[in-house]
Amino acid sequence: LGLCSLCHPVCGFSTTDLLRQLSLTSRPTRVATPQSTTVRFSSAAATEDSIIAVDETNARSVFGTKDYWDDVYLGRGDFPADCYTWYYGWEVLGRIIEEFAPKTTKPRILIPGIGNDSILLDLYKAGYRNLVGQDYSEHAVERQIDLLSYEGIPRNLGEANPGDVDNGQFVQILQGDVTNLPPSWSDDQFDVILEKGLLDAVYLSGDGNVEAAVQNLQRVLRRGGLVISVSGVVPRDLRKSLFVASESKQQGPGTWEWLKDGSDDLKAGCFVMKKG
Repeated sequence: LGLCSLCHPVCGFSTTDLLRQLSLTSRPTRVATPQSTTVRFSSAAATEDSIIAVDETNARSVFGTKDYWDDVYLGRGDFPADCYTWYYGWEVLGRIIEEFAPKTTKPRILIPGIGNDSILLDLYKAGYRNLVGQDYSEHAVERQIDLLSYEGIPRNLGEANPGDVDNGQFVQILQGDVTNLPPSWSDDQFDVILEKGLLDAVYLSGDGNVEAAVQNLQRVLRRGGLVISVSGVVPRDLRKSLFVASESKQQGPGTWEWLKDGSDDLKAGCFVMKKG
């Protein structure tokens, strides 16, 4: 059996499970004193603009702290370290991605907060190329390397910034903080940003962080590009303020067309927004 046969099904961790755990861990308990954590990109030639400063001083939950996720990926956490599918698995999410971003269009896709989810592997096996996975945990990067290596998928770890990925022959995996993407990441370079629970974790890391994350992601997404977001924690009103819907048929800069509103989905919501 392939390594990803070990991936635990999404049904093992529903929004209800998450909210139940949040009610039990409303304050960080794994970190004695929440603090700002500084790490660097995995590039051998890291520069000053690639330093990551993660402010966890006001984290709402352990789910918003880097130490918590590092523990998960090291096998000391509450979830399996090898591979874990968050919220929706490929059997559900794959249909949505193909509907809004078919592989025939050859979209360039960023998956921030990749963790140990198999979505990067699922996309590649489904025929998608030009993929960039990113996470602020170096241990999540290691888990993704393990997953891709086991399946024999070529990968590129040599640069701190998203490159051409050798015309789609390589999957690129980067370490970085989505709330502080470096200026060397060029604007308007991605066609699709796909996130599963990233905005939830960033929201739980403290006030202002999810706003910074969306601002950074919006910068590197081209106009007309899509954000596909699977989320169960970000409050509805906050999400509406982060992705402001256009009031007219003519979209302008800074507005979004909501192609799919998952607010009423039974489990975590799946949202699709088009950048104006």
